[in-house]
Amino acid sequence: MSEKNSPSAIREFLGEAEDIFEKLNLDLVELGERADSGESDPDLLNSIFRGAHSLKGLAGMFGFDDIGELGHHMEGLLDNLRLGKVPLNEILVETLFDALETLTRLVHGKGEKEDFTLDIKPVLGRIDSVLHGGAGQAKAQILEGVDLDPALLSVLTEFEEHRLLENLKKGRNLLKVKASFDLSSFDRDLADLTALLKKEGEVISTLPSASEDLSQGISFELLVGTARTPEQIAALAERPGLEVVPLVGAEGEKGAPAGKMREEASAEPALDTHEESGSLRSISRMVRVDIEKLDVLMNIVGELVLAKGAISDMVDRLKAQGNIELGADLQKATRILERRLEELQKGVMEVRMVPVSQLFDKLTRIVRRVAGEYGKKVGLEISGADTELDKLIVEELSDPLVHIIRNAIDHGIESASERSAAGKSEKGTIALRASQKGNHVVIEVADDGRGIDVDRVRQKAVSKGLISKGADLGREELLDLLFLPGFSTRDEVSELSGRGVGMDVVKNNISSLSGMIEIDTRKGGGTTMSLTLPITLAIIKALIIKVCERTYAIPINSVMETLMIDSSAIRTIERREVIELRQTTLPLIRLGRVFNLPDGDRKRERSFVVVVGLADKRVGIIVDELMGQQDVVIKSLGEALSFVRGFAGAAELGNQKTILVLDVGGLITETLRGEAAAHV
Repeated sequence: MSEKNSPSAIREFLGEAEDIFEKLNLDLVELGERADSGESDPDLLNSIFRGAHSLKGLAGMFGFDDIGELGHHMEGLLDNLRLGKVPLNEILVETLFDALETLTRLVHGKGEKEDFTLDIKPVLGRIDSVLHGGAGQAKAQILEGVDLDPALLSVLTEFEEHRLLENLKKGRNLLKVKASFDLSSFDRDLADLTALLKKEGEVISTLPSASEDLSQGISFELLVGTARTPEQIAALAERPGLEVVPLVGAEGEKGAPAGKMREEASAEPALDTHEESGSLRSISRMVRVDIEKLDVLMNIVGELVLAKGAISDMVDRLKAQGNIELGADLQKATRILERRLEELQKGVMEVRMVPVSQLFDKLTRIVRRVAGEYGKKVGLEISGADTELDKLIVEELSDPLVHIIRNAIDHGIESASERSAAGKSEKGTIALRASQKGNHVVIEVADDGRGIDVDRVRQKAVSKGLISKGADLGREELLDLLFLPGFSTRDEVSELSGRGVGMDVVKNNISSLSGMIEIDTRKGGGTTMSLTLPITLAIIKALIIKVCERTYAIPINSVMETLMIDSSAIRTIERREVIELRQTTLPLIRLGRVFNLPDGDRKRERSFVVVVGLADKRVGIIVDELMGQQDVVIKSLGEALSFVRGFAGAAELGNQKTILVLDVGGLITETLRGEAAAHV
């Protein structure tokens, strides 16, 4: 294996390519939204072009010829689009999406096997078809009857000339804006002026003026297409010495050039040559870190947490043995260690946290593709994308969210004709929302479709023998039936056979993350799937409890409060034990019964109750003893024990004892579903 294709180099390639794909995906979605009008933003086209160009260059560095070839063809199509040689339409956008999808599969395949490849000929054929199907209008034809200074046209690049023609076709005024800047701040001031002008139209070209004395500053001429008049632009810019000259339009006048333009000027300002001779220091201060390295670091922090716990235990033993002075000194050192360890732990956790936009942005392509598969018009609305979660949780959420979205488009969003008949917009909407609530993050996937018919759910459940015909189930309990394996509200079989297909897998995936999923729906008004998840699954504070001589841990971020109750306070309603807590009924869990422990049914005169909650769900866990709080590192039980319900993982205490960590979300769901089971 060559050095450039070593495992570390391949990981670097994958990281760079992933960044490019995320930006390309967002840009192509925006381009697709403009396809109906046929008008595109030149900055957007340039961004997409740069993405394809960067990927082609990156593939060339690593010798991935297939990726490079496809990137080259994609770049060629985009260049022709930029120059107006092919029209912007739905076919072109879909071709670009197909190319991006193939590139993504190729890159991910290289990550698993260096010689992985795909047949890219079909995609190349589609690109060639689009290229040969469109032809740009001849320059002479468009410029006919337009009086433009030949000196101006001679210095424009082909792309700038195309953008000039596009502005003329739209009937915009063509203005030349000339401004002088101080050498010490010209880059910032020029950028500010350019940004202002872009709000009022399009900056077609930026040309440096060669006729000025540089000791007095530097001047630039900006070619602008706008619906504004020269006077309006001058008033908006408000710069001393600013000169705005009309070239075409603006009451039909044509202004004279302010000075001789540099013959060899290009599309980019002369600032690029300044960059070349400047510092080689990177602009970005970001460092890409492999998540596996963070896992190793987190494991080390976890071991230090356990060591700190063991030292604290030694302090207690020293004091108990009468060695007060040594115990006090060691306790002081332990407190310093504890503070620094908390800072280290917090720092590592912050590095692991990423915005959910990393996931939401990828889902935009899924929505577009799936909507196309089912022939539906669907838009995506995103909010709260800056909400942060542990990187590993974000990765594990990918498949469940894709399934929920596909299900919503397939079964939830109606066809355009159905929506029109129901008085809705032909275009459906899926909303992705994220928000932080305490130590949890809530992610919602909401659609404005037909909603779930709860009566239909009941009928299906009875026909499948899941509940008896006379079962008295509430609305939430009926909706919970959708998470049973194989449940569907559809009769026909399709790729996604209706609400419920695969939802048991989605629920299990969320439960494995110590989260829970809820459904809120209104017939004819849409459905919302709410996922409540812990911010992290790495190092957490846990409440250590004892039940039937067994020790367990409860994640402290799920603990609302602890109580001491008398047995007389416990009542039984519909075969469930409950207590009254501040005028609300709180369902109880006896872990001894849930886990079938010896002596699990024995009732005591007084018991502790740990009130736990996720979202707006609350239950009380009856325990024998509260043993205090401790930092723990949760470890997965592994595939071999994945069938075990009720546990989020295992953790090691400072005394080298391993205990199980309770899956609060799963326990809450099973408890609240218990009433439904009682009626089966």
